[in-house]
Amino acid sequence: MSEAESINLPNPNPNSEGAAEPLADPGEHTTHAAAPAPAPDAGSEGEGLVGEDGFAVAGRVSSPVPGHRVTYRYGIRNPRYATGYHTGDDYAARTGTPVVAVRAGTIAWADTRGASYGTWIGLRADNGRDYIYCHLSKLEVKTGARVRAGQRIGRVGATGSVTGPHLHLEDRPRGGRYGQDRKPRW
Repeated sequence: MSEAESINLPNPNPNSEGAAEPLADPGEHTTHAAAPAPAPDAGSEGEGLVGEDGFAVAGRVSSPVPGHRVTYRYGIRNPRYATGYHTGDDYAARTGTPVVAVRAGTIAWADTRGASYGTWIGLRADNGRDYIYCHLSKLEVKTGARVRAGQRIGRVGATGSVTGPHLHLEDRPRGGRYGQDRKPRW
């Protein structure tokens, strides 16, 4: 049994054996200049504060990259992507910028075998969703670890198929595969 089968890894490409779905032209996964995040709109899902210890106040965080906002949105149509659209939200930031868990849960995987997703983490969250963190420069959790919302789990990077450092975050149903996504929310 492969490691992917043993932890029910949601293979990003249902037509491959253990490799992430590459973009039609991997060099075209664009990012945009890093920008600090303004305060979220009142009432937005995922709104919250991070306390001095880096953990979320009331279990919610406003961004998986604290202090940064979305720079390339979910759903943007592009025929270069295998799905025909961008499957997550991108947060451009400098390599090494902390990345945090958007919810409490268990790390389903944390490894360097994400193919075009590079170094990646799968967070199986307490709301029944899987959050996929891609292109990381550093892993700060191991498979099976329990994490709290706001806990640092990795660092922004430029691994896999990218044009610059950023976090690509996907939101899938538990065990969901590449293309079984929705606009990230938590």
